[in-house]
Amino acid sequence: MKRYASLMALLAAAVLLVPSCRPRTPVLGPVPERIVEIEGFASLRYERGGASNRVRLAFILAPPGRGRLDVLGPIGRLIFNVVVEEPEAVLLVPSKKACWQASREEVLAAGLGFPLDIAEIGRLLSGRWKETSGSPGDPAGWTLERDASGRVRGGGREGFVFRVEEFFPAAEIPRRFSFSGSDGSGMLSILSLAFNRAGAEAALGIAIPSSYSRLSRAEMERLLRDED
Repeated sequence: MKRYASLMALLAAAVLLVPSCRPRTPVLGPVPERIVEIEGFASLRYERGGASNRVRLAFILAPPGRGRLDVLGPIGRLIFNVVVEEPEAVLLVPSKKACWQASREEVLAAGLGFPLDIAEIGRLLSGRWKETSGSPGDPAGWTLERDASGRVRGGGREGFVFRVEEFFPAAEIPRRFSFSGSDGSGMLSILSLAFNRAGAEAALGIAIPSSYSRLSRAEMERLLRDED
C-alpha cells in the first residue's frame, strides 16, 4: 500500500466521484458588499507522485477562525470532515466513529494538504483579498498577481502557489483555480457558491460524540490507510 504524506491524499485514492446530484451549471449566489460566511460545493482533482485522484467537497467557512470541510464519496456519503474552531480543529471519520483533535494548524495542514487557515481559504474562494487584509497592500506573507481590472489572478506564500484559471462571469470570484504545494498539486472547480446564508453557522462548532474513539495522528493515518 502506497503511503501518502497527508490525510487528504490517503483518503482521495479510495473515494469515487459523487453522482451528479448538484446543478451541472456552476451556480454563484448574490455577492454581498461584505462577506462574513461562505458556503459551497466543489470538485477537487489532486495529483501526487504521478497519481491523480478526485473527491467532492462541501464546505462552510466563517472567517477568520471557524469552518467545516466535508469530503464526500459515492451517493454523497460523508467519508470524513474537518471542523475548525480556533485555536483547535478536529478530523472525524463517522464510519469508524473515530476522531483526531489537535491544533488548527496541524489538522488543516494534514486534512487539506496545504498550509492555509480559514481566513486565507475564504480569501481564495471569494477573491476578496483587500477586504480582509486590513491594509491597502497584500496580506502579510503573500505575493499576489492582479489583472488590469484589479482581480487577483494568482499568488503564493511559503511554497503554496495558486492561479485562477477561470472566473465566474462578470465577477471577481474564482470559478476554477490550480494550486501546488509541498505535498502535490491540484485543481479546484466550484460547483456552487453562496454567501451570508442565514443559519449556516449552525453547522459549525466542534462537537465530538461520546461514542467516538480519540486517536493520535499516527493512529488516524493507519485507520485511513486501512480504509484504502
